[in-house]
Amino acid sequence: MAEKHMVLLFVAAAVLAGQADGADICEKAEYASLCRSSVKGATEPAAGLQAAIEHLISETKHAKESSMKLGVMKCLDVCKQNYNDAVTDLQQSVQYLTKNDKPSLKISLSAALTDYVTCDDAVMESGNSKKVGDLMSVDVMLRHMAANCLHLASLLK
Repeated sequence: MAEKHMVLLFVAAAVLAGQADGADICEKAEYASLCRSSVKGATEPAAGLQAAIEHLISETKHAKESSMKLGVMKCLDVCKQNYNDAVTDLQQSVQYLTKNDKPSLKISLSAALTDYVTCDDAVMESGNSKKVGDLMSVDVMLRHMAANCLHLASLLK
């Protein structure tokens, strides 16, 4: 019985030690559960950010593909262009992360976030938000993921 308590105590201490070292890099993220799913278990901010950016690039490409299936609307043209711009901004972010250029990294991540907001604005201004509701839901997720990337970038040393 004492051995079980020692094992339990050891496991609890290891978990607490990991938390004290900042093992949960998403703990203070605005969208923590989404952040955790994007970092894929990474405990270091740089590795987590790399994974999160790659995930965001993939989801952005899927959003663009989805927007192409919704028909022809001027607001969707804006979204498609902004999704292209976001992918470019995120690819640059990966380069800046590799070079440890934190100011440029944050600018590129902010630009990607702005790309998603611009799509939302175009849809809202067009009055087509009900026609493209699913895309708007995806766009909200993309904005949240970009916000989480900015959080992770703020943890870099």
